[in-house]
Amino acid sequence: MRILMVADVSAEKVIGGAERMLVNHLRALVEAGHEVTLLSRQSEACAALQLEVAPGVVEHRLPYSGERGIAGLLQLWKGARAWWREHHNSFDMVVSEQPFTMWALLRAGCRLPRLQVIHSFAFEEYVTRHGLDWNWLHRLVALAMRRLEANVYSSADHLEVLSKFSLSRLKDNFGLPDNRVSLLPGGVRLPEPMQADERAKVRKSLGWHGPVIVTLRNLVPRTGVDMLVQAASMLSHEMPDVRWCVMGAGGLLAPLKCLAGELGVDDRVEFTGFLPEEEVMQRMQAADAFMLPTRSLEGFGLVTIEANACGLPVVATPVGANPEVVSSIPYNVVADTATPLALACSTREVLEMKVDHSRRASELRSQVARLYAWSKHDQAFLNLVEAIPGNAGA
Repeated sequence: MRILMVADVSAEKVIGGAERMLVNHLRALVEAGHEVTLLSRQSEACAALQLEVAPGVVEHRLPYSGERGIAGLLQLWKGARAWWREHHNSFDMVVSEQPFTMWALLRAGCRLPRLQVIHSFAFEEYVTRHGLDWNWLHRLVALAMRRLEANVYSSADHLEVLSKFSLSRLKDNFGLPDNRVSLLPGGVRLPEPMQADERAKVRKSLGWHGPVIVTLRNLVPRTGVDMLVQAASMLSHEMPDVRWCVMGAGGLLAPLKCLAGELGVDDRVEFTGFLPEEEVMQRMQAADAFMLPTRSLEGFGLVTIEANACGLPVVATPVGANPEVVSSIPYNVVADTATPLALACSTREVLEMKVDHSRRASELRSQVARLYAWSKHDQAFLNLVEAIPGNAGA
C-alpha cells in the first residue's frame, strides 16, 4: 500500500519515545513492502521542508514557526491545504502518531482510512506544564486542545494504545468503544551485550568507580528529575560512593544543576545534556541501575524496557503505566509513592540486592526479549494497518 505517516515529531533524529515509536513503525512498514511517506511539521523555522529519513522514505514538513495557540494551528492548516492539494491522490491510507499535524490535514480535506496511534494526550501534558500558574486562559486552552484531540481520535477508523493505563485514559477522556481500540505494548531491540572487560574499560573512561544510577529524560516538570536529585541527596551520606548520571536536555537543565548544588550533590550528579544514541547506550550498559522518576503522564515508558534490554534494573514511581510495565520484569522496583524518599528507599533496595551483575543482566534481557521484542509489536501493528482499508467505514 501507499501509506502516509503523519506526526508532530520528526524521524530525522531520535530524541525521545515519540520519535522512537515513529521510527520503528516506519521501519516495520517499509520492511513489509509498503511505500511510505512521512508528513510532519518543522521543528524550527529554519529546518528543511523536505529530506530523506530512510532509503526511499521522504519526510515532508509543514511550515511552522513554533507559534502556539490559534496562530500556530492556522499556520499548520494553511500549509496542510497547500500540501494536500498536491498530494491528495498519492496514498491509500494514513497512520497518524500525534494529533496536531493530523488535525490540520483533516481540515485540509483528508478523508483516507486511518490508524491513529496514541502515546499520551496533548491536553494533559499542557496541564502539567502550567500547574503552578494555572488560570482561566490555561483552562480555555486545555479545553480547546481536548476538543481538537477528540475530533482527531473520533474520526479515526481504529486506534492503537501502548498500555492499559492509556486505554483507560482514552475511555475516560473520550469515551471511544472497545472495538475501535487495540492495545499493543511497545517494543525494543536488544543491543549486543557489553562484555565484562569492555564494561570495565568504559567505566574507567567515564570516571565511574562505585555504583552508578542513570536516567534518560526530557528535562521538563512531568519527568520528575528533580526527585532524582533529591533522592541522590538523601542517599549521599549512607551510600557515599553512589553516583548519578542524568542524560537529556530541556528547559529545566539549569534549575536542576542549581538544585544539585544547593543540596550538595553537584559532585555526585552528572548532567550530560543531549547525547548521541551510541553514547547513551554505552552509559546504559556500563551503569548499575536506571531510575524513572516520573511525576505524571507515563503512557508506556519505552525507556524502561530499553534500560532492561541493557541489563539494568529499573526503579520507578507508581505513576501512569509504570506499575504495569516496570512490574512485568524481575529485579525492577516500583516505589511506594512518587516522592524522593520512596525513590531513595527503592534505589537502596536495588543496590543491596545480592546478585551477580552478569547473571541479572542476562535474565533481564531474556525477559524483555520474551515480552517486548519489536518483532512481536511489528506483526500486531502490521495486522492492524493492513486490515483498516477493508474495514473503513464499517
